[in-house]
Amino acid sequence: MRNIFSYTSRKRNILNIVGGVLIALALLLFLASIASGLSPKETSEIDPITFTLFLLFICIVIGIVAVLSGLGGGVIFTPLMIGFTPIDSYIVRGTGLVIAMAGALVAARPFLRRGLANIRLLFFAAVPYTLFAALGAVLAAYVKETMGVFGEALIRLMLGLLVLIISAIFLFGGKKVEYPEVKSVDSFTEKLELAMSYWEESLNKVVDYKVTRAHVAIPCLCGVGLISGLFGLGAGWAMIPVFNLIMLAPLKVAAACSKVLIGIGDTAAVWPYIMGGAIIPAFVVPCLVGLVVGTIIGAKIMLRVKAGLVRYLIIALMVIAGIRLIIQGFEMLRIV
Repeated sequence: MRNIFSYTSRKRNILNIVGGVLIALALLLFLASIASGLSPKETSEIDPITFTLFLLFICIVIGIVAVLSGLGGGVIFTPLMIGFTPIDSYIVRGTGLVIAMAGALVAARPFLRRGLANIRLLFFAAVPYTLFAALGAVLAAYVKETMGVFGEALIRLMLGLLVLIISAIFLFGGKKVEYPEVKSVDSFTEKLELAMSYWEESLNKVVDYKVTRAHVAIPCLCGVGLISGLFGLGAGWAMIPVFNLIMLAPLKVAAACSKVLIGIGDTAAVWPYIMGGAIIPAFVVPCLVGLVVGTIIGAKIMLRVKAGLVRYLIIALMVIAGIRLIIQGFEMLRIV
């Protein structure tokens, strides 16, 4: 009888948690719909405290659902803020980079200390990713300063298409391999000496691994860096497949290297946004704090509930945001 009551209580707690997350999502959509109906002039007249609390609440919800869905906070934050609020997209993209950078820098230390992040692989990947992330940020400033409404429309169109592609990757993408088998290493990768090892606690042994196809990874890392800097998105959604599926690094190593590399590359990419006036502390601070708090809450919820339903809901929300961005781009071009 006690087991029955315990099971019922546990089931009720899970349902309460899921219900709370769904209500939070509904509130997020409701608040976003309100914000999307405001003009920039009306937004500037909102009381600063109210505006700060509004941002804080939205970002806490984004942080929660980012953990539960497996998507990065920056991937959710940037398209939602651009698509459903009147805040300047250049400011949102710069803030998205700061958020991605801060989260990566926090996670980098334990990954490096435990040896999960391959320092040789990081040295190799940091050059193309950082260079093109900074180039993407410079390109974002150029588009804003010289192309006006036409440039903003192109940014929204491309970001909308990118969000739809990311959603499709998370829905239909190939399954990542925890320990890929490297049958042969090409001569270029062999000369770089990227092979390393790390202690795997789940197996209670040292895992020795090799990587390959570094020559293929270089242009991929350049493209990922350009996208990250131009659109202010976190790059983990693309960088992990590059390390895991192209270079055949173990999944944990790929995830750890991705986090550390975002911290390196986005730190450089954020400077053009700072010089362009996109980083506003009154906007960045509540967004950053909200996402950190939301991530902590989401991690605790993750231990108690299966997040499959939330994942699909967030992907659906991302699809809506992507379609909305595309429509906005066409409207700015006077096509719709």
